[in-house]
Amino acid sequence: MPELAIRRPRGTRDFPPAEMAKMDYVEAAIRRVFERYGFQRIDTPIFEAFDLFALRSGEEIRSKMFVFTIDEGEMVLRPELTAPVCRMIAMGEVDLSVKPLRFYYIGRCYRYEEPQAGRYREFWQAGIELMGSPYPEADAEVIAVAVDVLKELGLKEYQLRIGDLEVLRGFLNDNGIPGEVQNRIIGPMDVLSSSIDKLKMYKRKLEAGEDLTKEDLSDLRRRCDELRLWAEEEAKRSELGESPIPEELLGQVEVDIRLYQLDELYEARRVDELISFIEDAMGKLILAQKLKWIYYGVPYEEGGIEKAFKMPPDVVDTLISMMDLVGPREDVIPRAREVFGSSESALKALDAFEDVLDALSWYGVEDYIVDLSIARGLEYYTGMVFEIDCPLLGAQKQVCGGGRYDRLVEEFGGPSIPATGFALGIDRLVLALERSGIKIPTPSRADAYIIPLSRDVLPYAIWVARELRSKGLRVELSLLRKRLSKELSNVDKLGIPFAIIIGPSEAERKVVALRDMKAKEQHEVSVEEAAELILKAVRGMGW
Repeated sequence: MPELAIRRPRGTRDFPPAEMAKMDYVEAAIRRVFERYGFQRIDTPIFEAFDLFALRSGEEIRSKMFVFTIDEGEMVLRPELTAPVCRMIAMGEVDLSVKPLRFYYIGRCYRYEEPQAGRYREFWQAGIELMGSPYPEADAEVIAVAVDVLKELGLKEYQLRIGDLEVLRGFLNDNGIPGEVQNRIIGPMDVLSSSIDKLKMYKRKLEAGEDLTKEDLSDLRRRCDELRLWAEEEAKRSELGESPIPEELLGQVEVDIRLYQLDELYEARRVDELISFIEDAMGKLILAQKLKWIYYGVPYEEGGIEKAFKMPPDVVDTLISMMDLVGPREDVIPRAREVFGSSESALKALDAFEDVLDALSWYGVEDYIVDLSIARGLEYYTGMVFEIDCPLLGAQKQVCGGGRYDRLVEEFGGPSIPATGFALGIDRLVLALERSGIKIPTPSRADAYIIPLSRDVLPYAIWVARELRSKGLRVELSLLRKRLSKELSNVDKLGIPFAIIIGPSEAERKVVALRDMKAKEQHEVSVEEAAELILKAVRGMGW
């Protein structure tokens, strides 16, 4: 047979029935929790105008999205759903007279990224948007909803991290950093913070004697290779006299030769060298970002003109020090007040952040880490931000992220509405359940399977199927015309709990032979009795 030339696009997946059942199970749990809190389902188009996302994130986001052109202009396949929801509100499609607004969504999203385990170009998101309340209990409630989803699914191995971007924005405002520059800082900070967090995780695993997976090693190599490429390019620029960075500083970010030996080091169990390499890589990643900000500046646009704002070294040092503000509340908040002691706005934001943490306890959420290094890649967040990680997922461990975004609807031309929310990655939740050893129940595809023993009884068999379906049962009618033994074997293989056997005698007397496939028992009953018995059984199974 010739090889099929048409293949599934990279970074996408097919969902056969067994895999789709897992997705359905997780989605059903998510819907139950969302609706308990009064959230209503909405949806938006699968594609939107490119400008909807470029408004806050800049032109550079183009490379991370699927962009195409139609008669209306440039469009993108939606990379997330918060911006589309805000666009919908700005267009006046929602009744704003009753607040707060409580919306939820479940849908596909698309990002043009390098596919990895747990990271796809087409993925499923579920999330909520709570709009209209500026108060800390609103922020606390969305976090509680996310935690309740994980509890509903039975996930126990997760870590909730909570930070606040208003602390960062307050500090930058007090130091005269323009708003557009701030928006361009947050993206690189998020990338750097994520890289340092991942490298710290690999270091902890090695120190604890745990194995690194192939995915871990691949992710470690990728992050360090990006640094190598930048350092080598900058070295070439320096040789040509085109780099503003002093040579002695560039020398401090030169590639570590151990980057090319990671597999050999790991296979030889040279753990101390691997840990040393990771520590060295973290220092170089941080230094490289500092050099970019100080000597090249932060690129931004003002009045249609591309500019670069060179960051003051002391401001950069404070930004980097934020990455160490991670841990228990009673430890982190006092240290944060020391770090931002000269910034009145940052200290005020810390007060508001503590109000959110106080409100969390009212919802029974006590197990969390304060992490002021969280920057979130989407630049529209204005206050509280949070992430939930499942360590069992390895490098791509984040299953949930969100926060407060009070200005987004207004920036899209709508009214000023305070808002907070989050998005869950359904694909990663399914993977987390599997790696946690949690068995996802798979219902059979039907409640009963009707086996007509001859062509003559088909009219009666079809009538029986219609009667049972009218009572809410899932009924499959055999279309194979095989011997009874083979039909029953097929029912067993399909996992359908009941077989209904109909021969000439049953058809003549308007009854059926109902066979319980698990108990291996068979009784002759009326169609009405069969419906009652099957309904009672499947309700007990929870289907």
